[in-house]
Amino acid sequence: MTAIANSLPGPFDRWTRRVVQAWRTFFAQGDLTALLISLALLLMPALSLHTAGWPLAMNTLLPVIVLSILFGFLLARSYYNELLALLMSGIYGVCFILIIAAINEPGGIRAGVFSVFTRLFRWVADATSGGINQDDLVFTLLVAGLFWFLGYNITWHVFRIDRVWRAILPPGLILVSNNVYYTGNADLNTYIIIFMFLSLLLVVRSNLDAREWDWYVNGIRVPRRLRRQFFRMGALLALAAMLIGWGIPAGDLQERLDRFQEFMQSEPLTQLSELWNRLFSSADTQGPTTADYYGGDSLQLGGAIRLGDQTVFLASAPVGRRYYWRSRVFDLYDAGRWTSAADIRLTDSEVPLEIVLESYIDGARVPVRQEFTMGLNASRIVYAAPQPLRIDLPTRTDLQYYGPEGNEVNMNISVIRPLNVLRRGDTYTATSLMSNANAAQLNQASADYPQWIRDLYLQVSPTVTQRTQQLALQIVNEAGAVTPYQKARAIETWLRSNIEYFEAIPQPPPDRDPVDWFLFDIRQGYCNYYASAMVVMLRSLGVPARMAAGFAQGEWNAEEQAFVVRERDAHTWVEVYFPGYGWVEFEPTSAQAPISRGDEQPQSQPPTVTPPESLPTLTPTPTVTPSPTPTAGPGVVPPQPESNLFPTETPTPTPTPTATPVIVPTQPPPLRPQQQGPLSFILPTLGLVLLVLLLLILLIALGVFLYWWWEWRGMRGLSPVARAYARLERYLGLIGIRLSQEQTPEERRLRIIRELPAAEPPVNAITSLYMAERYGPASTRRTRGDSSPRTEMADKEGAGARGTILQRFVRRFLPFVREKK
Repeated sequence: MTAIANSLPGPFDRWTRRVVQAWRTFFAQGDLTALLISLALLLMPALSLHTAGWPLAMNTLLPVIVLSILFGFLLARSYYNELLALLMSGIYGVCFILIIAAINEPGGIRAGVFSVFTRLFRWVADATSGGINQDDLVFTLLVAGLFWFLGYNITWHVFRIDRVWRAILPPGLILVSNNVYYTGNADLNTYIIIFMFLSLLLVVRSNLDAREWDWYVNGIRVPRRLRRQFFRMGALLALAAMLIGWGIPAGDLQERLDRFQEFMQSEPLTQLSELWNRLFSSADTQGPTTADYYGGDSLQLGGAIRLGDQTVFLASAPVGRRYYWRSRVFDLYDAGRWTSAADIRLTDSEVPLEIVLESYIDGARVPVRQEFTMGLNASRIVYAAPQPLRIDLPTRTDLQYYGPEGNEVNMNISVIRPLNVLRRGDTYTATSLMSNANAAQLNQASADYPQWIRDLYLQVSPTVTQRTQQLALQIVNEAGAVTPYQKARAIETWLRSNIEYFEAIPQPPPDRDPVDWFLFDIRQGYCNYYASAMVVMLRSLGVPARMAAGFAQGEWNAEEQAFVVRERDAHTWVEVYFPGYGWVEFEPTSAQAPISRGDEQPQSQPPTVTPPESLPTLTPTPTVTPSPTPTAGPGVVPPQPESNLFPTETPTPTPTPTATPVIVPTQPPPLRPQQQGPLSFILPTLGLVLLVLLLLILLIALGVFLYWWWEWRGMRGLSPVARAYARLERYLGLIGIRLSQEQTPEERRLRIIRELPAAEPPVNAITSLYMAERYGPASTRRTRGDSSPRTEMADKEGAGARGTILQRFVRRFLPFVREKK
């Protein structure tokens, strides 16, 4: 090997030596392996988040992770102190993240930069003004920033100060939290297993480095292959420990899970959860079971459900009606996921909350008062019959405003939450405008929908398959349905007759639209699937519909004179919009009693049709017997089904309806907050923000320049000890101590401690180190890179001398500052 090296040409030989020297400067033995392990370690939580369905742009996140590890390693191998390294990492991290995100935006780098900043400012505007903005790009940027600092933290604690657990715990916490909250079908345990194995490898590497240093200090000669053998043995032991730990049976965790559930329902965490849901879209996660049934801002069609018998609340309301207790509505459907279209959060600490609704036809809706008594330990959802008009609580409401252009004062409510957690035994009252329309009236309702209805509730997701839309058209054609009401009844009847109610269904395939899978493959499901299928098919037919969620009516309790609503009553249903009549409920789920409005009873079977090959055969499958209407005890009039409200009346044709306002509130409704678009928020503050940012950048640049000028200027190539000695001489000039070039190090030391006695300990130490390195034997000049005790002592004593000198310098201008003795 020596002969080959000597035979190389001179310039090439020098270049090779420089490369080898640079490599050895940055990479000690085993560093490359540890760097790859660190990168793989940080990738595990990122891949776990992606698998769980969090809306992350991996083409942005993965390059950021790689760059954070590489840049963090360079900073760990540099001579910068921790504060400056952290500052530099933050500046470079922001720049790298924004540049990578802009590159991934369509239209080129310039258009990408404009798009990134526009969406970021819009998100900030909505976040600060109470709006709702779930832009996935902003979420990706924030997660990328988190992972950038995680990468810096890993490399700094692994390669600079050797505190390996500080590197492992933060990404491990993200990984475990994601696994705990995930409720989907994907297997996230694989990432935890790999993460644990990589963590143990880093622990092995850390202990191996510590042992090698001890052997070196004590003059013990170590075989060259010992490190590799030690590392292999440590990896085998780590693997064995993981297998043993994985096989040990877990104990009873129920008590700890109950305590954790109480912790998750605490006030600060629920408020934090609401803020998160307002600003970020979520993955298929729920975490521990909470009291807020259907309270999340999204609903994913998933697998099996299992509901308990716990009492959620008691609802006292006039008998003789069919009730639903609504928690929220979902407006937008895409690939099996329901979300809300609300864009404003209205916080009203005054009681009551008065909701402004549109005008209805006389008698189309009637006010109904309800009183609720909570049965759970904690709840952050306000339940009410559709459509809520008045809530006697301080509330926080997610909504949209709509109405004629320039006069959008009507409220389209998504969800109402109490300002304070509702505890067991708490009560509140609600007033709702419930539908009172019969079939004849709904059949005559106009199909001239307002623009806001057409824009929002006639949208058909691209994920809805063609055969789903063809099936909807075939059902209404065979039923002879012409009006929107007839179409809704036809779809409702077909679903009740042809789809079996079953709660223990598997997860839908990831590459299929869940509604298509529900209608054509499994043909089983529960209320979420029934309601989703009906809404999707009605929208494809031009009938506006949405999904409502909450609870079914429950069981009438004669003693309490209220409906007892239990966890098993959690339910979703369909609301269809009729101009002049508002939103009207439909019940497609076969396990629930049907709704009748005085028209003919639904057919037990749909008309026999000959479907195309791609459509399911329209023959009935077994259905679950609908739950009977609750019966009351003696002496109590039980609630009657809705069909009993109308049979005694003979519907007669109604003349062309004239919409008149329904005036129920006794107090004026709350003023609608002034909505400000993103630009109106940005423009007044953009100049101030840019000015502050510019001043901050200038201060940072000035600080970096001053640090370089005093600490690094002209010191390239010096050893740490020589740098400490040179810096001492440079800083002494600030207080007027000029050292002669003819003086020996010992003469300089004596003069310094004579004029600056407080600096005697660090000056003695630095001078001693310098003389040993400069004039001592070769054995005393031998160092072990940045982590040697000699280097650490030079840095420590240099900092002490610098502090003493700067204190003397400041004392010239501030006499009241006492000098350190």
